[in-house]
Amino acid sequence: MIHSNKKFPSGNFFIVPNCIYEEKLKARDFAVYCYLFYRSDMKTFKCYPSRSTIAKNCRMTEPTVDEALRVLEDNGLISVTHRFDYNTGNRLSNIYTINKIW
Repeated sequence: MIHSNKKFPSGNFFIVPNCIYEEKLKARDFAVYCYLFYRSDMKTFKCYPSRSTIAKNCRMTEPTVDEALRVLEDNGLISVTHRFDYNTGNRLSNIYTINKIW
């Protein structure tokens, strides 16, 4: 394959740390980790997509997303903060923080 001298357009890709491969994650866990990394603010490493949004974009069911999130949290790769609407008491999407592993 011949590579061109064209530069990637800014904002058209994201980078995950190489050491994520040392975690020996299942494909579903890796996909969810990458999706959260993609959605996160690169200063705070926080994002708040809903479980259904994660499932839709990662092409998996919500229970599969839940299992991946549990594995990522148990392995210290992410932190999950549950949010609630203080006026209604309804649950809001969680805040996911990518924990620094690099």
